[in-house]
Amino acid sequence: MSEVPQKDPKREWKALAKPDVQQETFGPFALKHIDAIKGDFRNEKHIKQWRSTLETYAASIWTTPLDEVGVEEVLNCLEPIWSEKNETARRVRGRIEAVLESARVRGLREDPNPASWNGQLKHVLGKRRPPAKHFPALEYQSLPDFWERLSTKQAIGAMALRFTILTVARLGEVRLATWNEFDLAAGVWTIPASRMKAEREHVVPLSSAAVEIVRHLHEHRTGDIVFPGTRRGKPLSDMTLTKTLRDMKVVNAKGEPVTVHGFRSTFFDWARNETDFSRELIEESLAHSLGKVEAAYRRGAAIERRRQLMETWQNLVIAGST
Repeated sequence: MSEVPQKDPKREWKALAKPDVQQETFGPFALKHIDAIKGDFRNEKHIKQWRSTLETYAASIWTTPLDEVGVEEVLNCLEPIWSEKNETARRVRGRIEAVLESARVRGLREDPNPASWNGQLKHVLGKRRPPAKHFPALEYQSLPDFWERLSTKQAIGAMALRFTILTVARLGEVRLATWNEFDLAAGVWTIPASRMKAEREHVVPLSSAAVEIVRHLHEHRTGDIVFPGTRRGKPLSDMTLTKTLRDMKVVNAKGEPVTVHGFRSTFFDWARNETDFSRELIEESLAHSLGKVEAAYRRGAAIERRRQLMETWQNLVIAGST
């Protein structure tokens, strides 16, 4: 008589408890996950970025059942881009981890998460950090001459660039500005948290020249967008201000083409080298996080102090004096 094979009760129980849906594959589930959390994204662009990066870099596991995705499978996605495209690779890792964690919560796979950093991948991939981004900036000593040239241009892109320089705001904050964010009587621009990198509301005290630009645009407004693009109801494209700089052939002392973002560095260098304003006040003017002390620099008195800083900056930009 042949021996009856012994059954593993634990394995048998898991097999019975495991519904067919657990054979769902990574790709379709990832798209469902993105759709489920789309309310967490700031805009449609971020949703598209999630989709495109996973479709591109997680292609090798797209049709793999969720409960069969292991460390080796995740590494196959990340290792080819870990050195050359490290920032992208880190984002892809985080997105794969989120998808697999969502699958775990729904009972579609078990721990551990093979895409987690501390629990898994840091022991294999290492801690290589992406290089810091370099945004070529114009020296503040050269700013008045550039401003004189820029002031002769009346195109909407040139006006938006002048406003960006005066407020030291980020390009996206300016491009998407709407009229309901401005209180011209009080001379302030309140950018909602949803459009801020730090995800907190930011109040910008406007210098007199910045107010003048906004008043002029308000007289000729055609919709809700302060700096409208060529398509009705749409903001300027993110390349319009860059094109203005390129057309003017603006370069710094190193011969590098100046970037829009670089004017924030120009402001910081000037404020630190040529003024007595505190570093905290300067950082808050750039909407940088200040930790526990940032609330103090958002109160009324500090806003007026920041307004003095922006007026002093305006004096350098327009007249070459402080």
